[in-house]
Amino acid sequence: MRKKKTWLYVAIAVVLFAVSSVLYLQSHPGAPAPNKSSAAGNSAIKFKAVKENLANTVEVKGKSSYIKETIVYAPFSADVTAWSVNDGAQVKQGDPLFVLDGKELRDQIAAQSANVRKLELEAKLKAAEQASQVKSGETIAASESEALQRFAQTASRDVQSELDRLNRSVAATELEAKREKLAKAEATAPENGIFLFAGTPKPQKVKEGDAVGKIVDVSKLQMTASVGEYDVFRIRPGMPVQVTIDALKQTKLTGVVEKVSKFPKAAANETSAAQFEVVISIDAHESLIAGLGLTASIETDNKKDVLTVPTIAVQRDKEGYYVMLETAQGVEKRPIRVGLETADKTEVLEGLQEGDTIVLQ
Repeated sequence: MRKKKTWLYVAIAVVLFAVSSVLYLQSHPGAPAPNKSSAAGNSAIKFKAVKENLANTVEVKGKSSYIKETIVYAPFSADVTAWSVNDGAQVKQGDPLFVLDGKELRDQIAAQSANVRKLELEAKLKAAEQASQVKSGETIAASESEALQRFAQTASRDVQSELDRLNRSVAATELEAKREKLAKAEATAPENGIFLFAGTPKPQKVKEGDAVGKIVDVSKLQMTASVGEYDVFRIRPGMPVQVTIDALKQTKLTGVVEKVSKFPKAAANETSAAQFEVVISIDAHESLIAGLGLTASIETDNKKDVLTVPTIAVQRDKEGYYVMLETAQGVEKRPIRVGLETADKTEVLEGLQEGDTIVLQ
């Protein structure tokens, strides 16, 4: 009996405890579940709309070359009897470069002069003979046939005289050309600059018309690069350029766009994209020489003190551009009108004010 009473008391205690617990929980509700949107808001990335200078650039690669190169050619074929210049030497206009052996050319000039003189004497002799024939033939022709024969002879003499005159003119022209070549046997520098051999330094024999070397102005260099069809219309002569020497990354140079070709270069095949040549003049620098690989950044746009936001925060849908703007009521979608766009920043023309907070969720 006692055991039954004990179990009864335990059951009553359990029921009372359960009822008390329910009543307690109802009168003391627990903390609300975490707000997912708030948690997301706390982890969102935020940016400020700020005013700053905004620039857009096009990056190109190319090689350096001298703007002004004056080629020195051999005036005639001959042995070189003397060299007065070394490779890389500084020269001034009129300085001696080399001397050619003119003996063979002088012999040719002497023979040509004798031939021209001979042609002149022969022309005088023929003129005298023709005058004599004309004087003896002043009588009236006895028949029509004789008159025609005389006319043909006169015409033939006139044609032959014209041919002789032409031959004398050609011979005289050739003689003068050889004299002009001989006058260049002692070659001199046509410009101021640095002399560079075109091939083997100080050759012992040269051929007429071959490039012996060149004189370059090392203070004026340029960069030649290629751009695609999407960039060629963004680049104009006069745009500023920042240039880096590939082998000397810390060396920064400045330049300006000089020329933009409107005609594409010959493509390797029909499927190749069109490429257009851009020429950039580069300011002188002690480290800059021809033949170096260069990387240039052409500034195509530059706006001062404009309102910008990070480009990554600008979104677009069928209605246009927008950003997520933080307001006192929460985060809202704000339509904007954009201007200049770069990889990092975008200009905002309408829809935001300086200091607005943009949220990237």
